Order: sequence, then C-alpha cells, then structure tokens
Amino acid sequence: MASEETFMRAPAPTPKRTIYTEAMEIFNYAADLIGLDKRVRLELEEPDYEHIFYVTAKLKDRLVPLSAEAAKSFADLSVTQVRNPEGLERLANGNLILNGRALLGSDVAIRHGHLRLPDGLVYQLVPGESQRFKAYRVQHNQARGPYKGGLRYHREVSLDLFKALAAEMTWKTAIAEVPFGGGKGGIQLDPREYGREELEAITLRFMYRLKSLIGPNIDIPAPDVGTNPEIMALLYRQFSDGERERHNLRGIVTGKDVRIGGSEGRGKATGQGVAFCIEDYYADRGESVKGKTFVLQGFGNVGSHAANILANMGARLLAVNDADGSIFNGDGIDVNALSAYVADPKNLKRSVVGFPGAQRIEKKDLWDVQADILVPAALGGEITADVAERLKVKLIAEGANGPTTPEADRVLQKRGIELIPDIIANAGGVTVSYYEWIQNKRMERWSEAEVDQRLERAMKRNYRIIRDISRNQPRKTEMHDSRPYCIGKPVDSRCAAMILALKRIEAHYLLEGFSQ
Repeated sequence: MASEETFMRAPAPTPKRTIYTEAMEIFNYAADLIGLDKRVRLELEEPDYEHIFYVTAKLKDRLVPLSAEAAKSFADLSVTQVRNPEGLERLANGNLILNGRALLGSDVAIRHGHLRLPDGLVYQLVPGESQRFKAYRVQHNQARGPYKGGLRYHREVSLDLFKALAAEMTWKTAIAEVPFGGGKGGIQLDPREYGREELEAITLRFMYRLKSLIGPNIDIPAPDVGTNPEIMALLYRQFSDGERERHNLRGIVTGKDVRIGGSEGRGKATGQGVAFCIEDYYADRGESVKGKTFVLQGFGNVGSHAANILANMGARLLAVNDADGSIFNGDGIDVNALSAYVADPKNLKRSVVGFPGAQRIEKKDLWDVQADILVPAALGGEITADVAERLKVKLIAEGANGPTTPEADRVLQKRGIELIPDIIANAGGVTVSYYEWIQNKRMERWSEAEVDQRLERAMKRNYRIIRDISRNQPRKTEMHDSRPYCIGKPVDSRCAAMILALKRIEAHYLLEGFSQ
C-alpha cells in the first residue's frame, strides 16, 4: 500500500530570476504593504502587450582597415585618391561607410578587394548586404493614459529588459502626475557601428512596422539610450508622411528638435530633474548644493546635462565613467571643457577617455572616489552589492533606469547611504515630454523658463510626498499633500516612491471599474 508520502505534492520549482522579476520585487513588496487590490495587482504584474518583430535594411559598402600585419601583403599598393571626401563617413570602430559615390575615377587602385587611402592604411572593401534586426515594443499599462516610453538602440536589449523598463515607465508617469501609462522598446544594435544613412533606413523601417501599434493618443515613443532628436524626426516623418492631418500627428513622438515641434528644455529635462531632486534633498536639510562634490557614471544626454546643471549650482565633479573608460581629477573636472571634448567631431566615440583635464582610472576605482553624491546615469544593474559595499558617498541620485540591484539596496540601507530613486529622480524627461505633447496638441510653444518652472514644481512636489511617505509624516503644505499616501509606518525611499505610484494607479481602477 502506498504510503502517505507517496501522494505528497512535490515542492514548486523556484521561479527563474530575471531582469523583470528582479525589477518587480519592489512592486510586490509595496503592493503587500498597502494591500493593493488583488485584481489591480494582476493587471499590473504583467504587460498588456509584448511585441517582437524584425526589421530589415540594406547596408552600405564599407572599408574595413586591416591590421598592420595583414597590411604587409599590400606594401606596394598605390594610394587611391578620394574624389568625394564627404562621402566617406568614419565610424567609432574605424570602419568607413561609402555614402554615394565616394570613390570616383579610373585611378582607384584595388587588389583583391583591398585599397590604400591617403591616411596610409589598407582597407578591405566589404559590399553592403541586407541585414535583419530584432525589434521590440512592450506596452505595460494604460490605465492612466496612452503608453509612453523611450526607444533604445543598444546591442544588449531583450524582451525581459523592455518589460522591466516599460513597467518602470508606468510607475514613473504616475509619480510625475502626467496622464500616461508605461511602454518601452527599441532595436538590438549598436548605433555606433552604422552610418547616418543606414540608421535612417533602419529607423524608417522600424516605424513602418510600429505604425499599427502606436499613435499620439495610443503609444508615444521618445528618445532613450542610443537614440536622439534626429531619430525622433525620422520617426515622425515616417508616421505622418502622406496623412491628411499631418500636423495633428506631431505628438506621435516627443524629444523632437524644437524646430519641428519639440519643447524648449526637453533635451536637458532628465538631467534637470535629477538636479532639482538633489537641490531639494539638501534644502530639506538646510544645506545647499554649492560646495558639494559628485561622481558621475555615464556622460550621455542625462549625465552630461546633470553635470552641467550641478556645476552651475556650485557642485564639483571629481570623476566620470562611460562605456569606454573612466577619468578622475581630485581638484575638480571642468564640465564645460569636458562637454566640448566629448562633442568634438574628432572624438568619434564621444567618450570622456583622453580628456586632458583629468587622469584615466580603472572603472573599479571609480566606486572608491570619496564624494558627497553619486549620479549613476548609464545602464541598469551597475550598482551591485559589492559596489555598494565600496561606495564612499552620502547620497545616490539615480539618473539611469534601475541602476541599483535589490541586493545593493539592502547594503545601502545598512550603510546609511541615502537614495533618490530613479522613478522620481529621472522623471524630468517624461514630464517635459508631456509638456511637449500638450504643446503639440494645442499648437503652442512655451519658453524654456516656463518649462523649467513647471518642471521644478512638479519634481519637488512629488519628491516631497515621497519623503513624507518614507518618514510617515503626513502633512499638507502650500506645495504638496502627502496625507492620502502615508501608510502608518516609515519605509525606505524606493518603497515610498512605489507606494505613491501604486496608490495613484489603483485609484483609476477602483473609480473607473473594469471593462467586461
């Protein structure tokens, strides 16, 4: 006769830990704390839609430089004169794109597909072929408004990553009090390995495939890592071209150039929002940003603007890291000079490495720099538990999305390092994207001063509510009212931010009900 143990249910397998499940840990914790309605919780635990598709594009011919050793076989190869230098576009990896008829004339000296250019290097001519790129758009939640979120061009993207980033946009738009939901997407590629015309072709094809999924009142993309206002302009053109009411569609993307309907202040908005939060953090303590020191990870759109604004507030930048390396100057780095160095057309990688006003250091040494503030403004998962143990800063203001792992959060709390979480710290971008969207709908244009004034009030009001939730200090002031959100006990700042987001989202479901 079978024993009782024979019929005992086997233990359930432990769910696989992924970027998304890790990102949702704080959601589950905060949902438990506030007793989030069960059905609302189910609505928010997974995205509404997950789109995966492919885009194809015909690439240009390339000239790929040979190594010094390989070039010896072509020692007697004569130099080919370039008749149309503007047609040669050099990429960060040293390759040259042939745009148009860059090499003209009968004196093109080619041997077995190789030629020598006036720079002395021997190149292999690689004919352009059609290539396929994997693309994504995750639409997480639209209870509060159209899906909203950036498009990322990066070699290390995945469905799981975009699920996490789209969910974060849902929380962020709720915290920023803008009537949007959350979305995110992009293409798996390194934009630095493709020429301008190639990126244009890829982008136009991307929008061709996206067009049935999005719209100015459905899903509104914006710039993210690897994209910029130029990419947004291409997306807008492809979406609206030939439409009868083309200009009513200008709000299909935000983050555009101001000359085609973009908002003043949008380019710097995310970095500006980070700076406003840091400013309010110190004001709450009766201190000033002036005289504080900071370390920056990432010198792209967010990091560079945050650095410039903090420097103008009187803070001093000590160290910077980007994808290519790290630099340090204990006396302070001249942010304006560094920005000019990175923007120099000769700096193909747009990297801080080689900046004459600082010395190069290893990335691991960046975390050991003693400073008041750390601003992670690169990719997610950079601050691990090991990094958190090493940090010598008092405050972290998260300019990037998800830069700190849950294990690192626990270390930071144990060490007493303060945190301004990403879903408030970097909400300036989506907030000004909303302003841009409104301006497009009304066919208006606001001044940069008006945009900054609106942004400052929005960022500081919601950050103060989060601080009150964290301290369990319900109160109403002229600027904010935290009474509906405090839960009767103190919580950490990341949890406080999530509580604010979930309470605002839950209200929509409970007041509107559910469609059948």
